[in-house]
Amino acid sequence: MCNYWDTEEAMQRSATYSKARISDRGGLGPHIHFSSPKSFQQIKDEMEELLGRAVSLGEVFIKTHTRPDGIWRVTSSGAHNRGLDHNLSSTEMDSRGNPYGFGSLKETLGKRKRYGQSSSSSSSFLDLQEQLKEAQRKIEEQAAYNERRDSEDAARKAEQTRAAAEQKDKLKHLSLVEKYLRQTDPHFLDFMATHSAPQDTTNPLSPLPQNDP
Repeated sequence: MCNYWDTEEAMQRSATYSKARISDRGGLGPHIHFSSPKSFQQIKDEMEELLGRAVSLGEVFIKTHTRPDGIWRVTSSGAHNRGLDHNLSSTEMDSRGNPYGFGSLKETLGKRKRYGQSSSSSSSFLDLQEQLKEAQRKIEEQAAYNERRDSEDAARKAEQTRAAAEQKDKLKHLSLVEKYLRQTDPHFLDFMATHSAPQDTTNPLSPLPQNDP
């Protein structure tokens, strides 16, 4: 194995793969997904076993490209998912089975014979479209929840900071008042000494009444 990796072919292949991994794909950023060494099919099987239902490829895409809190790990992934949803929603078929959308114009189709999709293909397409819409809705709900949670946390921290600053100002004011009274009022020291001494709050037991002979 070591001899193989020393060959010119192996080094050239390794260099090619390295360039592919660090390529920015024309400004879209590195091609990153987070499925680790597992294939998408393996992740799909694990999700179905965990959820107890069938999952779509759209859900697998979201699972492998988002963090646990629902935020896209790579910004272009969200745009790509929204683009898929938009393309699927804009695809139409006329009465003769001519497809529209995905960049195809009616004028370019001419009058050549077209074959529409089978009923099973149409059903699968509609199911995929609904699944993508549902996945997008969940992502938007999660993003709204995260934004609301962050806003509440920021407001709570601001209130705690304000309360601490107010308490600090009160203590500073009281300290100045005490300093002023100590310097200007001789009775203040007597007052402080009297009220700072511990008070005996225990009432002595009253003597029992004696019966008259």
